[in-house]
Amino acid sequence: MAPLQLGREDPGVHLLLRCDRSGLSSAIRDGLLLASGELAAVMDADGQHDPDVIHTAVTLLEQQGLDLVVGSRFPADAGRPRRIAGLSAKRQSGSEGANWLARRSLPPVYGGLNDPMSGFMVLRLATTRAAIRRVNLAGFKFLYELLSVSKGTFKVGEAPLNFRPRQAGNSKLDQAVIRDWLVALLHTATGRILPRRAISFGLVGMAGMAIHASIFFILRITDWSFLSSQIVAVVMVQAATIWSTICSPSARAGYGV
Repeated sequence: MAPLQLGREDPGVHLLLRCDRSGLSSAIRDGLLLASGELAAVMDADGQHDPDVIHTAVTLLEQQGLDLVVGSRFPADAGRPRRIAGLSAKRQSGSEGANWLARRSLPPVYGGLNDPMSGFMVLRLATTRAAIRRVNLAGFKFLYELLSVSKGTFKVGEAPLNFRPRQAGNSKLDQAVIRDWLVALLHTATGRILPRRAISFGLVGMAGMAIHASIFFILRITDWSFLSSQIVAVVMVQAATIWSTICSPSARAGYGV
């Protein structure tokens, strides 16, 4: 294992092995809390984040006395929207929409950030560590969650990020992740007053009602009896609920590093 070998050769390299723990947000939090330096950088290891931006971000953070610098895939000086090499057209459109919603749910002081859904950031640990400890590990994007729990107290900036095609690994984005992010978005938009579990149950309940009503209506207009239509609709809703539970993050959990 390359990191383990590097750790033997360089005392500055630490490999954090996490048994019975999984999830990207918890991995990032554990790593940041383990870090002993003044500054820390978070970036993907699949080749999509250009490491050259670390120097730019650190320089910006130090010169302007910032708490956090985001590596932005959508820099403000880029002019009109451009195609990003590391994203398909569909993923880029989805990321732009997610960023638009994120900016409107976060504290207004962060409204100038173009990419609050980024996975790249450089942090000043002395001023961000308390918020890092409060990050909800069920969240989809660590940066978004961190900005949310900070309640607008961070001084933030952005550095342009060259987002490249993935060189290894697979995307973690799926329907369950999208649902988790929707819960996080509503949780933040409501001032983090409504519990995540209540929001999640509410979304599942509304989806169940929609499925039930749709199936019941279709069967009734095709001359099914009221009782038969009701039974089939209930069974279909229960099947959808079981499938949703199977696809939940807790059910998909495994080992993480």
